[in-house]
Amino acid sequence: MSNRKNKKKSSDLLPENCQLEICGASGFGDLMAAAIDPTDNPHGYKIYVLENKKIKPALAEGDRFIARLSRKNDTWWAKPLARTMTAGVALEQIYGVIVEKNGLFYLRSAERNSRMDYLLDKLGSSRVGDFVKVALIGEKKFKQAKIIKNYGRFDIAKSTGLFILEKYKINDSFPDAVVKEASCCPEYHLQGREDLTALPLVTIDGDDSKDFDDAVYAEKTPGGFRLIVAIADVAYYVRPGSELDREAYRRGNSVYLPGMVIPMLPEALSNDLCSLRPKEKRPCLACLMDIDNDGNICRFDFKRAVMKSAARLTYREVQRAFEGTHSLQTMGLFKTVIQPLYEAYFALSKARKKRGTLELDPTEISIKVDNDGHILSLGPAEHFASHEIIEEFMIAANVSAAKRLEQTELPIMFRIHEKPLEEKLKDIEPLLHGLHLKLPDYPALQPGHFNHILEECRRHNLGSGINNLVLRLQCQAKYTPENVGHFGLALSDYVHFTSPIRRYADLLIHRALIKGCGMPDGGELESGADVPQFKEIGEHLCNTERTAVQAERDTLSRYLSAYLEPSIGAKFETKITGLTTAGIFVAIDSLGAEGLIPMHTLPSEKYQFSAGGNEMVGAKTGRRFMMGDRLTACLTEASPISGTLAFKLVESIEDEIRSAGKKQSSPKKSRRKAKQKLSKKERKEKIKQNNHQAEQKHNDE
Repeated sequence: MSNRKNKKKSSDLLPENCQLEICGASGFGDLMAAAIDPTDNPHGYKIYVLENKKIKPALAEGDRFIARLSRKNDTWWAKPLARTMTAGVALEQIYGVIVEKNGLFYLRSAERNSRMDYLLDKLGSSRVGDFVKVALIGEKKFKQAKIIKNYGRFDIAKSTGLFILEKYKINDSFPDAVVKEASCCPEYHLQGREDLTALPLVTIDGDDSKDFDDAVYAEKTPGGFRLIVAIADVAYYVRPGSELDREAYRRGNSVYLPGMVIPMLPEALSNDLCSLRPKEKRPCLACLMDIDNDGNICRFDFKRAVMKSAARLTYREVQRAFEGTHSLQTMGLFKTVIQPLYEAYFALSKARKKRGTLELDPTEISIKVDNDGHILSLGPAEHFASHEIIEEFMIAANVSAAKRLEQTELPIMFRIHEKPLEEKLKDIEPLLHGLHLKLPDYPALQPGHFNHILEECRRHNLGSGINNLVLRLQCQAKYTPENVGHFGLALSDYVHFTSPIRRYADLLIHRALIKGCGMPDGGELESGADVPQFKEIGEHLCNTERTAVQAERDTLSRYLSAYLEPSIGAKFETKITGLTTAGIFVAIDSLGAEGLIPMHTLPSEKYQFSAGGNEMVGAKTGRRFMMGDRLTACLTEASPISGTLAFKLVESIEDEIRSAGKKQSSPKKSRRKAKQKLSKKERKEKIKQNNHQAEQKHNDE
């Protein structure tokens, strides 16, 4: 921890440097300022601003600036060092780590796309290795950095969390009014609720899960199965227009980072009242479905109910029970609870296969951290059939909710996934041509056509690279009241109903079902809700979802870099995931960690790109690099600060011999003479032979 932070904790002194905002003037005309970060001035001291004639135009109300603070006769004075914002228009502010080069101090940016170090004018009490926030000042080509805030020594857990939360403006605490409202939620009423407490509903979640918002049950019937998906009745506690509702809407969704959850709702709800904990009665919204033996939904209904979870199970525990290894908990539940769940899942899987859903297989990474947020383990997430039980049950409930709401006149927040744009499909045509494959005409395009391509590519050992390419072709799923279906799931009607603890869109669906089905006990959709309003809400929720995904991805890349940093110099089996003029993007097979083989590190020659950018060919050697190709690459750089990885292509023995031969060859004149000795026909034959060898090598790889 920095000296600055120690001072703040041990005395009432203010920090040496901090960011202030002009908030007005004293009765004598002196400018006065307030700290941007309240923790910089916890006692609320008055801060007077000294004049700095070098700052032009002069500071005015609303301007923000970095200042050096000093105390004279119990009065605090701020000497402005640099303006950071002019009445709402901010200078560029970035984060990074202080480094030293040739006796000078620089900021090494934490941004992935920044390769520049910025000169720091003064360190103050900061030190090399500190993680800081700076304002960039000066000319475009000669920007300098002034420290605004120091977060202490760079630490992968603490620094990354601070950086991500500030960068994406994610608030990890709730306003007092929201916390107070959550702590005063009323008791639910039994009247008008169906009693499901006698049924052995169970929750199935990950080992580390804390919020249990869905429970499932299945029983065999003469024509198929009766399914129940019970979801925590969040709408009862979070009423439209309340402080809880406004804050949940603002957040839009929960954010999940390693060792840290930023919930949409306060813990009093997400981990208690709305958590379906075992052996405790909880209010729920239940979807009751009858399916046939082929997984088709024949009937459905929605009811407000009371349930009592029979057990808190994990995916691993359920899968082991199915495979014959029982825990004390699963032994008594297997025949009556777990086995029917698998049987119903097998039926639902038939319907899924018949629909022809898009079967992508992206690499999911699981990070285990200790209490301080440091990595204990990192690797591909385990995936069991038990995961798919929950997935299929949730999809069935989501479809049923969409169908039920379509019977009403209420606005519906659909979850849509549009068909890939026709022009984007051209990107994949050269690759398909090489594999003798072709997509159908655009109007006839279905998810199953992509599945066929993926199967063929796996057969040719091109799996993950093509998987990423097909994924990039897809449109982003969205929330909107305008239904166009869900292309990836091959469904005409789809909503999100099953996670109102962590997604505001699901809460809207609950409110609509309560109103549309005439359920008692309040929490229904407001009567003024309409399609234009839902369109605006949908855009907001898409933005908050996108922010969460980017924050999670940004954090993961830094943890992957920290995990791989000790392995610099090691060789990895990788697959090509992207080809650009900057170089070749590759991903480590076992981790999905992506990095760049810079173009300047490749064998020196010009490379030509195919029309879709899925193939790169050396103009001189004919060496081909294609999406999905396997390459052995050496890790040359891993930066936990920015989350970037760099690799170098590891040449084969044949390539090394060829390179050595070129180094020992004669000068240009001798080479010209040697070429003249070959006839035109012999030269053509030689080129053909070299191309054949390159193609054979590509196939071998």
